[in-house]
Amino acid sequence: MVDSVTGTGISQYQSAGDKSAATLANDFDDFLVLLTTQLQHQDPMDPMDSNQFTEQLVQFSGVEQQIKTNQNLETLASLTMMNHQSSMAGYLGKDALVPGIYGTFDAASTKGQDEVQWRYNLPSEASEATIEVRNSDGAVVYKTSADRSVGTHDFIWNGELNGGGVAEPGTYNVKIVAKDTEGSTMDVGIAVRGEIESVDLTDTEALFKVGENYVYQTDIVQLYQK
Repeated sequence: MVDSVTGTGISQYQSAGDKSAATLANDFDDFLVLLTTQLQHQDPMDPMDSNQFTEQLVQFSGVEQQIKTNQNLETLASLTMMNHQSSMAGYLGKDALVPGIYGTFDAASTKGQDEVQWRYNLPSEASEATIEVRNSDGAVVYKTSADRSVGTHDFIWNGELNGGGVAEPGTYNVKIVAKDTEGSTMDVGIAVRGEIESVDLTDTEALFKVGENYVYQTDIVQLYQK
């Protein structure tokens, strides 16, 4: 497994403010050349209005100040992104409880993958409820009864198979089949515990890879100190 934090910083490319400043510098040089040429060829009997040139110089100065302000804001945003990336690195390697049904099992693992911990929530009392663990082919390898009371419940699977023996290393998912007191199928929320393997900072909100699950930072239910 490779831990990684990825992101695109403003400093990697020429910012919009830098491009605008370069363009303005070229435009200002052209303006000075044009102004000098006009002054050299003006009619001494009918000189050009100096107020017009003064007004244009003031406009150039205002634009320049605005571009400098934008450059400062871009620098601040870049520093903020760098600090954000540094703080995200602290999540790598930690265990997190996140919304998801997929867990990794390996009986020989020394990183806590010798069991899978799921958590499910029943919105109301269930008349019947079962837990099904399925392999990557969708086959049910383990089935047992679930707690039917309203609220949050933990289910830890140690790889036990209904037919005996221990499951092979791989990715497994869980399904909670529950019905309410009227016999209707219930919508059961499920979360799984796994290790944070990477953080993608491409978008404005960090995207975490936790086992086989991808979640945003705001979706993390709980963090564990190893």
